[in-house]
Amino acid sequence: MMSSRMSLKDLTIECLLLIFDYCSEGDLLCLCRADPALEYIIEAYYFYPLAYDLLLCGHRNNPRIEQRRLKNYERIELSRNWVSGTYFERPYFHHAQMFPTKLCLEADFLYITHACYLRKYRRSSCDALHRRFDEEICTSAQTDISDFVKKNETIFAGRVCGSCFHYDTDSMVMTEQRMHPANEYLYCVDFVKDLYATSTDHCCRLWQRAQEFGMTHFDQVMHLPHAFRSLELSSDGQWLYGGLYTDNGRQALRAVHVESGEELVFSSKTMSIYDLKLKDDQVIFTANFDSTFRMFDRRVDRDVAIWDDPFDSSFYSLEYDGLHAVLVGTNRHARVNLYDIRMKKYVQLYFPGRTRSHNGLSPVYSLACDSQYMFVATDHNMRVFDFKASCGIRRDYSNIVYKRSET
Repeated sequence: MMSSRMSLKDLTIECLLLIFDYCSEGDLLCLCRADPALEYIIEAYYFYPLAYDLLLCGHRNNPRIEQRRLKNYERIELSRNWVSGTYFERPYFHHAQMFPTKLCLEADFLYITHACYLRKYRRSSCDALHRRFDEEICTSAQTDISDFVKKNETIFAGRVCGSCFHYDTDSMVMTEQRMHPANEYLYCVDFVKDLYATSTDHCCRLWQRAQEFGMTHFDQVMHLPHAFRSLELSSDGQWLYGGLYTDNGRQALRAVHVESGEELVFSSKTMSIYDLKLKDDQVIFTANFDSTFRMFDRRVDRDVAIWDDPFDSSFYSLEYDGLHAVLVGTNRHARVNLYDIRMKKYVQLYFPGRTRSHNGLSPVYSLACDSQYMFVATDHNMRVFDFKASCGIRRDYSNIVYKRSET
């Protein structure tokens, strides 16, 4: 009588996990590719806990950076490439005229400002994005767009001349209104629900959006004598956080209560803030002129962590992944630094390559990323770093400063 043969999948999960303890990570990846049932078990019981808190690829609490679904072993591979500096770089959309560019990344689209236009590019499954835009959003005004924000189906953008436009991507209804005089340079905008904020090199204003007879207009509700270089409204719309372009008292980080007008001057010792992001309701990240990136906590009213740039460059822009990683763009050579907020030193440096038409001396005007791609906006083009490419080249600058000091 012939005995029946037992396959690996006939074993219980407990027995399989004991066997997997003797397998290398490469062996487990081969098993994942060999059988869907084994892939499910290895993903759920082995790779899932390893991918919990990865830099730029972790899945704890569904971080804001997660645009597309990834398998856990893909997350581990991507995070290693981010940390080791292994990527493939491509330049996009070169323009001879120099102007700053702003980015907004979604799962299927990337929004890019191009002088006075806002363009929408589709992202594909096999490449970072298409070369031809799907839609061009513009008005009769020909002034450059200095900043824009997209939340859900609403876009709010400001031009350097002080006019702003509101665009609904569902109804395709456009409303443009002048909010500041033409002799003021508009720096930044933001909105939460029907509350809108704009700031120029002279002042900051808050606006309430209203509709009458099917027409949208904005009514001013507050005027602040502050020139915020960057600002952000809290998620509930109760507080406005702003970073001053210049403050001689080295207290450039401010907060204003929207209803009462109460102003808080925080004890963050910095003279100028180029960009800020809210980690949560209490913690604020700031990119500063004084070559520091800071994490400020409102509860103790101080900077709880300060990171310095290894080349003493100012920090121009930043992007937060929602967990532990922060990407900060510098004001020279289009360089981007990766920081782990649990560590004192930077993790990796990314230097864009030079081309014949671009020498790489530009600031990083805007940053956007998901777990696989990083989009870097410079004054002449946009650079895309692909960290999943099989033909990626390793450029490890994690110890570049220390190696230089030893020679």
